[in-house]
Amino acid sequence: MSSRIKSIRIHPGIGMARIGDSDEFFIGPEAPGVIVDPKGSNGPGPKGGSYRDSKSKLKRQAQRYRVYAYDAEGTVIEELTSKSDSVKSLHWRVHVRNMKAANYAFQGAYLFDPDQLRNPSIQPGKTPIERNQLIIDPGVQTIASGQSEPVVMKGDIFTGIEKGFLPGQLRYEGFTPKDISKDVEVTYKPAKGIELGQLRLDSLDRLLFIPSPGKGACVTTPKVALSNPSEFVNPPNGPENGKNPLTNQFAYFNVPGWWDDTCGGEIDVTITLHDGSVLSTRDNVKTVTDEGTRNPQAGAWIITAPPKFSPYMYHVVSITDRVYEAFPEAYPHAKQKTNFYRDVYPIFANAVNYGWVSAEASGIATAHRNAAHGPHQSGNMLSPAYMAFFTDPSEKSKPMRQMVYALMRHPAGKNGRLVDSLMPPPPQKPTSWQNDEFKRIELENLMPILWGTAGKPKQNEQLGNQFPNQFLALTSIQLNHMKEWADGNFEVGILQQPLELENLPIKDQPRALDASALEPTIGGGFHPGIEFPYLIIYREFFAEAFRVGKHIEPGALSAYMSSPWHGDFWSCNNAWWPTQRPDIVFEYDQKNQTRTYKEWFRGYDADGEPLSDTDGFNQMAYAWSKLGMVLPIKAKDGSFIKDNGAIVFTEQERSPELNRPPVKSK
Repeated sequence: MSSRIKSIRIHPGIGMARIGDSDEFFIGPEAPGVIVDPKGSNGPGPKGGSYRDSKSKLKRQAQRYRVYAYDAEGTVIEELTSKSDSVKSLHWRVHVRNMKAANYAFQGAYLFDPDQLRNPSIQPGKTPIERNQLIIDPGVQTIASGQSEPVVMKGDIFTGIEKGFLPGQLRYEGFTPKDISKDVEVTYKPAKGIELGQLRLDSLDRLLFIPSPGKGACVTTPKVALSNPSEFVNPPNGPENGKNPLTNQFAYFNVPGWWDDTCGGEIDVTITLHDGSVLSTRDNVKTVTDEGTRNPQAGAWIITAPPKFSPYMYHVVSITDRVYEAFPEAYPHAKQKTNFYRDVYPIFANAVNYGWVSAEASGIATAHRNAAHGPHQSGNMLSPAYMAFFTDPSEKSKPMRQMVYALMRHPAGKNGRLVDSLMPPPPQKPTSWQNDEFKRIELENLMPILWGTAGKPKQNEQLGNQFPNQFLALTSIQLNHMKEWADGNFEVGILQQPLELENLPIKDQPRALDASALEPTIGGGFHPGIEFPYLIIYREFFAEAFRVGKHIEPGALSAYMSSPWHGDFWSCNNAWWPTQRPDIVFEYDQKNQTRTYKEWFRGYDADGEPLSDTDGFNQMAYAWSKLGMVLPIKAKDGSFIKDNGAIVFTEQERSPELNRPPVKSK
């Protein structure tokens, strides 16, 4: 068998690991549509697992990487593990970084300015990769067959800095400047030994990347509070009409003096065979000690991100969808006839699920009460009455299908792609959105009613911004399937049950790993995003589908995300990505088929103060890991309870620490 092997590749090409404050972890998705069990017992997971440990701490989601052998024609031969007949040992190489504090300031995708940096007074005038005092870099780490102990990746940040000045318009903890128009002198204390993640091996020496515990902190005295100062200083966009990146309308993405422990970077492996030959995902490697050079088609990437609090729900546009939009030649169904249950039904099912986590989609918001996706709302597209029309290709049902398609939102421009209005790619300033073809009035009555890459329409109205794509739109591939379905050019198909990875043919496993790792993600709006920034839509950053380009530095793509992540995770509390971070949750009365909603972000912080639904930035650092999961209610036979065709979701596994009563003063 070893004589047939001409190359190896790691899958998934881009992996996704999710933080948690527990030391326990479970392995993330490895096959499309399969909801993974979080391990444990007596829990609401698919196989009875619990998302929390015995101390009610949130488990981390690890990413597992596998190695596949290919022959000279590029055909998959087998998965290579320590139990393979030809394999002697596997030697994994990982290099991740957190570059957020060193990166460009987030100004919104359509106003990206490479002249604006985060922490601009520290190592000014340098490119982000050169600002080493602001980069958490554990260096290259390795783990090989025979190692049972984890490799913990740690680094330092804000080193070699003693004093500095920050704008008085910022909010500080326990300190209020006498004159907010003047700078405040602060002292810096380096943060050392920050864990970005751990490396482990499973029983077959596959790599397990376990993410960090989700920490973040400020190193300055006085401490900068997580907040949006522009809401309190000359709103809506702060002093100087938002020109200062520390106090503009997106200041909570660029908080100075703060770090967090998310990361991104490269994954490689070198395999020694029993005959002494060596295979590697890096070029110019002849022994396991050779450094070599990165081969982006063979090696992989890791991204770490916040938890997904609704694991059974999918966003209507995922990162997988964005990859196929950027690389349509890689789309597996490109030349196939539209299949309702494969191509259209998931869009409807995802939309209906929003009715359990979104104020707009649930119908509790007055403006959408008669057009929402709750079980008994007019937008419950999974109801038997609708499904009878949707699965009928005849002319009789065509008006209904056409009506639904007419409600679908398209991206601005003639090609139906978000990327067109944002060209060229960063670090250049976007210019194409100013072209006439992208100018239009944004209509709130189209679907989905979720904010887009250009930001909230109301905020843009306040700022006088006339951006396209202020709402999320479907991808060009999704819209094409919807159009074919609306016109009657489709086959109905059947609703397929997803297969576990081990039940798939070996030839299908690599693609399944690539797609499934990014399937439960947010593919827009990128403002800046939750797992991946809008850079995912540019082919220029990738070697091919699901493969990060050779010129990308470890940590560089993730650097465009919110710094720290906690600020964005609180601020996106309405119509952004509720399948990851719910806006609201429900209690459900099965007997009467009625439901009652609550705010998801509720309870008390560490000081006994109520969690704020208007200014909870600083509370998120305490509360995030304690918030509730949104999960289906199971019947006694293990099936899901449904109401008018829609799965019923309720809040479960919420940490009791959030329910503590306010601290009473003596």
